[in-house]
Amino acid sequence: MGSTQSIEIIQISAIDVVNPRARNRRIFKEIVTSVAELGLKRPITVKRKQCDGEQRYDLVCGQGRLEAYQALGQREIPAVIVDATTEDSAIMSLVENCARRQHRAIDLLHDIEGLRHRGYSYEDIARKTGLTVEYVKGVSSLLEEENIVCCALSKQAKSQ
Repeated sequence: MGSTQSIEIIQISAIDVVNPRARNRRIFKEIVTSVAELGLKRPITVKRKQCDGEQRYDLVCGQGRLEAYQALGQREIPAVIVDATTEDSAIMSLVENCARRQHRAIDLLHDIEGLRHRGYSYEDIARKTGLTVEYVKGVSSLLEEENIVCCALSKQAKSQ
């Protein structure tokens, strides 16, 4: 990942959420209240992209903060703009999700699965996220078993 980054005020309408997450309503209301009362403690993180000559951004980190700003009727938001590949963006998002105090386990599972599908080894994922290799292998194993069970149930349902 390049080290180039800057902080800018950008249009919310120019931001695409590439990896959306469902959010607990109570937690979302807490985020909105916090932003309304205290302001944004930390900017969101985005990466630039060009779409038909128009400047757009992919959200890397901060979906809850972005949605809180939208809920409060804001049209612009402070953002750290990073020079990152798609793979680096996925890693940054995963690391933020791991660091979140009350992250949803299912999000972590799917992020690890996404990195495995992109070709990252167990060791790479563990090193980049601060998780142990054993934990990453365990998560991958659970996801593989889940896929096997889902396929078996699907075949069983089709045969009936």
